[in-house]
Amino acid sequence: MWERCTREPDYRPPVGDSAKQAALRLSSFLSEISMQHPPRSPIVLVTHGGLITDFLAHTFQKEDLDGWHPHFLSVQSSLVSECSITTLHYESGTFMITNFASVDHLGPSR
Repeated sequence: MWERCTREPDYRPPVGDSAKQAALRLSSFLSEISMQHPPRSPIVLVTHGGLITDFLAHTFQKEDLDGWHPHFLSVQSSLVSECSITTLHYESGTFMITNFASVDHLGPSR
């Protein structure tokens, strides 16, 4: 079911949202929460990796995503490691990726 949701962003599984619905929900939440804080305030959000990739796949252009990982869209379901950190900046209604799925903070024993 997970792979189908990735291949078909509008497919809605028996339980939960489609990938597109999940991405839109996260986008709305991020926009809303950023308006509740002063500009450039750090906001930490913990989610599943699938939600992050759904959001990125529906928010950014393919070329931008491929800059972070070749063929991002076709392999997105395997890109986000447990405990990885993706950093976004939001300004004037636009999101920017500044770090994607980093595990550097876990040290060499990861």
